[in-house]
Amino acid sequence: MRPRFLAVLGVTAYRTAFGRPKAVIGRQAETVGGVPVWVLPNPSGLNASWTPPRLADAFQELRRAVGLTAASEHRDARM
Repeated sequence: MRPRFLAVLGVTAYRTAFGRPKAVIGRQAETVGGVPVWVLPNPSGLNASWTPPRLADAFQELRRAVGLTAASEHRDARM
């Protein structure tokens, strides 16, 4: 089985680890082992510029890209 995405929490962590100083939140142009990379904002309370609604939107964007919806997750959890 292969992951559909590699998600990295924190754009600063991604910039440092992957040597991409200008990276932004969202899907990245590069892949790791052929797997697309998605950078998410760090949900730490220290990251005050990302309000809960903005965090939810960023995480939902990845969920949509993966093809997950609340209904599909609920159905899968029952199986």
